[in-house]
Amino acid sequence: MRAHRASRTALAVARAVLLMADDPRRAALLPPGTAEATEALLRTAGLLPDWQRRLQRSPRARTMLAWSERKLLPGQTTYIALRKRLVDDETRSAIAAGANQVLVVGGGFDTLAMRLAPVHPRVRFVEIDHPASQSLKQHALQQLGTVPNLRLHPADLAEMPLPDVLDELDWDRGARSVAITEGALTHLEGGDVADFMRGVASVTSPGSRLLASHRVPDELGRPAGGRVGELTRWSLDKMGEPHRWAASPEAVETLLADAGFSVRPQPGRTDLRLRYLVPAGLDDLPLATVERLVVAERE
Repeated sequence: MRAHRASRTALAVARAVLLMADDPRRAALLPPGTAEATEALLRTAGLLPDWQRRLQRSPRARTMLAWSERKLLPGQTTYIALRKRLVDDETRSAIAAGANQVLVVGGGFDTLAMRLAPVHPRVRFVEIDHPASQSLKQHALQQLGTVPNLRLHPADLAEMPLPDVLDELDWDRGARSVAITEGALTHLEGGDVADFMRGVASVTSPGSRLLASHRVPDELGRPAGGRVGELTRWSLDKMGEPHRWAASPEAVETLLADAGFSVRPQPGRTDLRLRYLVPAGLDDLPLATVERLVVAERE
């Protein structure tokens, strides 16, 4: 991404959350409080002027956005919401099981840490992101009210490995933790992904949880991009946020195993349709399939 500008991908994800929140049928799929926190964060960061929010809520704009999604990448907005929901549910579950540290890497304008930190004052929350995005988020959270157990730290992991960054923050390597990375791995090269997973393993104790998303490859082995993958790749390249890495679920499990994590298949745990849409009576909704979710545990 550009050194001086917040991630456009991160901003697009946050806007997708707000789009979901405005849909009476799908809004309840989001984690509780996500819509309100996202809107407050973007407004305070100066990224959501009133006119833009009014436009987003207008029937004409919503119809156009829904049409374009159906044509380009059906079910992407629903997928983003359910990705947020799974990460929220799994993080809360891990905390209930004894995790007392939560690490978010490349969170962009995600609100999980700012929502959960006040609810769990004895759990330490750390967010690490590129300085351009993190500076905006830091400023916004200062205006919204600081939370003692939440720390945002700007860092470029291409220049300093994750373990070194966390050591500077007095991260407890012996504590049971949750590490989260949504949408960030696809921006790395394959070798960097393996290094990242080993790095997470080196700073977490057995029983810790890793929650991650990753792109699957298209027929040419490139990160899948839906019906207009070529245009998507060109656009991301121009923004300085290219998609570089994709892997099958089986290949990802091998990488995780090499790093010291195990994936214990459980029916419906990462199957978003089975876990969330079917119980909500929304199984008719399309759901994007260009990305997969992983829930792994440190051995």
